[in-house]
Amino acid sequence: MSQISYTISEARKNFTEILERANRGEEIIVMRGNDAYARIGPCDLDSKRPFGLLRGRGLPNDLFDEGDTEQSTTNSGE
Repeated sequence: MSQISYTISEARKNFTEILERANRGEEIIVMRGNDAYARIGPCDLDSKRPFGLLRGRGLPNDLFDEGDTEQSTTNSGE
């Protein structure tokens, strides 16, 4: 995927162009000084998004184990 950067003021002036480039598959980085401020890229609605803040971190294998007494108490309504 190709990548290009714009300053914030350039991004404001060229927003339509940036959206078109992103739609064609490019990744756009908006810079604030020397720091990356935002990333704009293509939208892939066909792929599933990873679960919230755990994206890329995976879930622990024992997350839903029966041995969790605190969770069992919560589930039983006690």
